Amino acid sequence: MIKISTLQVGPRLGGGGQGDVFELPDDPEHLVKRYRPEVTVDEAGLVALVDWRAGLPPKDGAIIAKHTAWPQEIVDCEDGTFGIIMKRAPDPFWHTVEGKRLPRDLSWAYLQDSARFAGLTTPPPRAAVQLMIQLATVLDVLHRNGVVYGDLSAANALWTGGTAPNLFVIDCDAAQVQGRPRALDVAQTLQWSCPWPGVEGRERDEFKLALAFLRLYFCYEGPIDLSTQNLLVPDHPPVSRAAADLVTAGLQQLSVRPSAGDWLPVLRHLAKGLRARGL
Repeated sequence: MIKISTLQVGPRLGGGGQGDVFELPDDPEHLVKRYRPEVTVDEAGLVALVDWRAGLPPKDGAIIAKHTAWPQEIVDCEDGTFGIIMKRAPDPFWHTVEGKRLPRDLSWAYLQDSARFAGLTTPPPRAAVQLMIQLATVLDVLHRNGVVYGDLSAANALWTGGTAPNLFVIDCDAAQVQGRPRALDVAQTLQWSCPWPGVEGRERDEFKLALAFLRLYFCYEGPIDLSTQNLLVPDHPPVSRAAADLVTAGLQQLSVRPSAGDWLPVLRHLAKGLRARGL
């Protein structure tokens, strides 16, 4: 554990409901997140997240290091509160909107009016599939190694543009290692919460993976809630039968949901087909 007094804490970069994030001028590749005094933080849960990352096999560890802002160290803020050190999203995951530098979250990848306002272009089909492959890869590593992410949403994943985009998952301190306490209370994001009762843990991640495909590939902006009936997979952009089946199975109220590992070969095959068609 690192004491906050040993860190050179720079300007506040941003914050949410749980804490504030600050730059580290002498370590620009990392950030410190300080939890607010009113937020309940389970120290043992933070320790579990840090230890989990340290114990991963090298290949899985490299995926987490590249694609996530996983907690790397716990910070003692010396006032009875805690914080964490985490990787900062690299520069390509940021952009400027009306003079303000903002993280490029996934909402700008499927909310087309918002993307145009920000001067961005939603990713074409093959780029959307590349983002989905990276998202499924991250969730596959988590699930195979006993972790549930939880609050998957547009706000908690960043992306880069171009024909070979990259994905970066943030807010990883809300994840939970199986059999260990959760560091922070469970959060859910509007339009990304699972409406079906009893869908918890890994199954909730799997529901949201299917929802992410629906949003990113088809730019679907509507809700998935208790009023949703007979949602049909759109005809355009073209999609393989296997991918359509995974979306349907992942979003249904009662089903054995496809795992992240189930998605990977289907997404890779779909990307190959789109490449051949120039999409």
